[in-house]
Amino acid sequence: MRSSYSLQVLSSSFRNSVVTKFTVTPVWLWLLNMMVVSFFTMFFFAALADYVSNPDVSVEYVVIGNAVQSVAVTTVYSVATVPGIQKHVGTLSSVASTPASLFTVFLGMGIINIIGGFAAAAVSMTYASLLFGVSFASGNILSVASVMVLACLSLTGVGMMIGSIGLYLRTSEIIASVVAYIGLLLCGVNFPVSYLPEWLQVLAYCNPMTYAVEATRGAVAGAALADLWEPLAAMMSLGVLFFAVSWFAFRLFERLAARRGTMESF
Repeated sequence: MRSSYSLQVLSSSFRNSVVTKFTVTPVWLWLLNMMVVSFFTMFFFAALADYVSNPDVSVEYVVIGNAVQSVAVTTVYSVATVPGIQKHVGTLSSVASTPASLFTVFLGMGIINIIGGFAAAAVSMTYASLLFGVSFASGNILSVASVMVLACLSLTGVGMMIGSIGLYLRTSEIIASVVAYIGLLLCGVNFPVSYLPEWLQVLAYCNPMTYAVEATRGAVAGAALADLWEPLAAMMSLGVLFFAVSWFAFRLFERLAARRGTMESF
């Protein structure tokens, strides 16, 4: 009974968020923005890698890393900003007054952004193949697609955890931006994690995106899912952990916001 109710909340929140999003922003503009941002981000770092000519960091290495990075930014940032947007438009207190769990409501609202992560992955991989010369001839396409799906789901937990702060603080967008883009430095997107100081490597291996990048490169090289079980297991385990933390964080920040009257402050 409880699970059925949660599914209804997820479905309703998803439908409402789709209607709201595409009433304000046309579908074509949403897709165009995704395509333009993915291309120029990938182009910049591919050109930089070609200029530097580091044997450890080829253009293909950087392009694949930025394909995963586009998924992370789309998923983490967009999901994390959902509560802040509700606060900005003045509907957060109304949403909070419903009997449904805020965690479930905002997860439902974030589903469209998870789908956006899948779309960003498809666009980025198409660019990698057609524009940047990445060969998928020996790659395992099923493995690549599966890794992208699992990466989106795992990174959603990170976005939800950051988004919970938006219930209490004025906005969560600044924190979301910092976390999303700092992944460029810590997660092996543009250079190996081994280049980092040891204490930063510890932080890198606490991020699901690090394992998503590793698994994607392995899949493009031809590895099957069974061969990628170690990075995938680490990525999914961290994803589950972040989901659990975000569930408690939503409850905590909802109580703090109600107690201190910050639910409507923007």
